[in-house]
Amino acid sequence: MARCLLISALALFMLPSTLLAQNPKWFKKARKAQLTVIAYDNQGNMKQGQGYFVNETGDAVTEYDILKNATRAVVVDADGKEYNVTSILGASSIYNVAKMSTSCDKAKPMPMAKQTAQKGERIYVMPICSNDSKALCKEDVIENIQEFDDAKYPYYTLHNPINERYAGCPVFNENGELLGHIQLSAGGADNPAYALGVLYQESLQIKALDVNNHDLKAIGIVKALPEDESQATSYILLYSKQNPTEYKEVIKMYISKFPTSHTGYIQMGELLTSQKEYKAAEEAYAQGLKIQTGHDDEIHHSLAKMMYQTSLQDSSAIDGWNMERALQEATAAYSANPLPLYTALEGMCLYSLKKYEEAYQKFMQVTTTNMRSAEYFSYAQLCKSKMNATDEEILALQDSCVNCYTKPYPTEAVKYLYPRAKTLAKLKRYREAVNDMNECEHLLSGNVNSTFYFEREQMEIQCRMYPAALSDIERAANLSPDDPSLRAEEAALNYRVGQLDEAIVIARKAIAIDPEYPDPYRILGVALRDKGKTAEAKEALKKSVELGDTLAPSILEKMK
Repeated sequence: MARCLLISALALFMLPSTLLAQNPKWFKKARKAQLTVIAYDNQGNMKQGQGYFVNETGDAVTEYDILKNATRAVVVDADGKEYNVTSILGASSIYNVAKMSTSCDKAKPMPMAKQTAQKGERIYVMPICSNDSKALCKEDVIENIQEFDDAKYPYYTLHNPINERYAGCPVFNENGELLGHIQLSAGGADNPAYALGVLYQESLQIKALDVNNHDLKAIGIVKALPEDESQATSYILLYSKQNPTEYKEVIKMYISKFPTSHTGYIQMGELLTSQKEYKAAEEAYAQGLKIQTGHDDEIHHSLAKMMYQTSLQDSSAIDGWNMERALQEATAAYSANPLPLYTALEGMCLYSLKKYEEAYQKFMQVTTTNMRSAEYFSYAQLCKSKMNATDEEILALQDSCVNCYTKPYPTEAVKYLYPRAKTLAKLKRYREAVNDMNECEHLLSGNVNSTFYFEREQMEIQCRMYPAALSDIERAANLSPDDPSLRAEEAALNYRVGQLDEAIVIARKAIAIDPEYPDPYRILGVALRDKGKTAEAKEALKKSVELGDTLAPSILEKMK
């Protein structure tokens, strides 16, 4: 009997290893890829979950929910070594997965399964990351397979429920190839678990328009750049408007990733300038020029633009950040690549340096290129004004401004029609001036102020357009009801066209606004005189004299 028991015991030890409680032969190797992920938010609250390395450079995958709202995170491998999460590589709240880079540069990931697993295939769930060398994989089988995103990625349903602590743990096939990671059923831990296929995790990446991705924005850790340079360039240009506080780190990442691209140095220079770190900004530009990106002109132009703006706005800038240096950099940009944009900036610098003739020449040079526009004719006109040019010369340039547009004019043409109207009035071409003013009012849909109506009224008087002038001065006075001079002008015009009763009423309105203003008393006086009310007229004229009017005394003298 004892002999039989001994034989039975020996037979037991000779059973196939698959029936024994032990891990697959690749277990220890796979364990080195597994991670504990610990994330912290701004208040120091902690969330912890599972993850795993997916490549040798330290990129890893975990659950999105672990990193949501986190401002920093670390990963701890099976040996207890801790690494910082340095950036987010992609995220999806729908599939509860996030991909991240870490400070580990010698990771030991497991090979990924290139083929979709089959229904009924045995799988292994890696135990929770710990220092327990005796921890066992959980065996299971694939109950069902669903595919998503045009059937590119598998989503596996397992046969058994699994403890919620295993959420995020990696899942392997019998060959030790990574299939994905565990996701719990929405129905709770009593329902079969799922595994999100690793191919979807591999596909996670950041594109230019992900600047507005809500899943990524919900993670407060810096985001990685797109792999493609053009996508990365678009990304950082958009990023500055979305998250300026992190922008410097993003630009550093860009420069590190694309060291021969001029964009990174320009963006860094402009950012540092906005922060008044002028010395550091110039060093960033110098670094870009040293690298020889092939775009020296754009670097010089950006530096010139920053120096120009700084010279106009910040008198405390360091030595060397002045208009002369801005001009030098603009000229260097033009020498590297003769673009009209750089000529225009030279003109702006020269104008600020009060070198009006040279600036004028630069602006006129721009108008002979594909950058011809009303703006540069207007700059040229400003130069001519500073050079005491004649009104005819000024008008010629203003005509050029307006001629850059065709009718029907856009609203922006008002910027050039309005000053031309004033010049035309100075040249006594009043009807043309009124036409320009009418065009302005039309383009602005009547949204003009009392000054506009007063100025047009003055032009209309000169060409005897009295009904229009009366209408304009009335509108001006109504728009500025507290201005007695406009009511006085309205009263004077009514008197001029023989509307004495109206002149008297309006003059009294002006006096009511400001009893110490002499003009309406004089107008009231002459209107009453012409109406035959001599006594009242004299009283009004005397009041005007008392208040210092210089015209009323002679009128009063003639009435004696």
